[in-house]
Amino acid sequence: MSLRARFINFLLSRFSKPLWKKMDSVADYRKMLLGIERWVYGALPRGTSMSEVNAGGVPAHWLRREDSVPGRVLFYIHGGGFCTHTPKLYARFAADLGRRLNADVLLVDYRLAPEHPFPAAPDDTLAAWRWLCEQSTDGAAQRLIAGDSAGANLALVTVLQAKDVELPLPDAGWIISPAVDCDWSHDDYSFLQNDCVSFSTDTFRIIDVYFGDADRGDYRISPITGDLSGLPPMLIEAGTREMFRKHPETFATNAERAGSHVETKLWEGMPHCFQTLEILPEAQRARVEATEFLLKKFAK
Repeated sequence: MSLRARFINFLLSRFSKPLWKKMDSVADYRKMLLGIERWVYGALPRGTSMSEVNAGGVPAHWLRREDSVPGRVLFYIHGGGFCTHTPKLYARFAADLGRRLNADVLLVDYRLAPEHPFPAAPDDTLAAWRWLCEQSTDGAAQRLIAGDSAGANLALVTVLQAKDVELPLPDAGWIISPAVDCDWSHDDYSFLQNDCVSFSTDTFRIIDVYFGDADRGDYRISPITGDLSGLPPMLIEAGTREMFRKHPETFATNAERAGSHVETKLWEGMPHCFQTLEILPEAQRARVEATEFLLKKFAK
């Protein structure tokens, strides 16, 4: 574990975790994340252009590169507890993935809670995925999917929804720190008190704004409850110092029972969605490994 990672963990436990107890609303959460974004994240990688697009009625951004393989697209779904979006953070992160993959990126701006609670988000991601599939129907497209945190949950949900309505599935996926079972009573989260560096049980108050009174057994909320047969290859990751550290293995076990192949990696000592923090050596290694995994399908 790098010194930088240890320092990040210290900062998160010292400053981020205590803030959750003081947050009374989604507005407080949004203010905190946007404040962090202003100080931490910079410009897009050189050679990447960004433009707005209407993706089947859903606002989105294209992140394009001249060296992209024709027809290769990464469909990226951002995190943020289903209720906030930090556009600079995710544009830069997704653009870096596009650079590594030689792919264009479609960054989906799905509707957020509390203004738009469940099922607005999965409705939007499915509509955007349908639109992307309609852009190329000749069989030559190379479609990948990725997401982090809430976006990781939605990436899994989008795959399951696409399978249900018989849309083309992604060729592969990178799923970062997902919540796969959102009935929090099904697991023991007492470890959050000491082992999780950035969140506490107070975090659930913000996330639950999105779910409202919806059935937590709906696979569009808890993808672990869906039909996990016939899934594309996926790499699902988490850190040992985060709230969803058990979820990747739980999902992979159920997927394997259904005949699907899912790889998992649990990063020792790492916090939630550390892969987005480019200053960390571990984040750089994770991006390299994920790129290799996603491109296996197209290797000659």
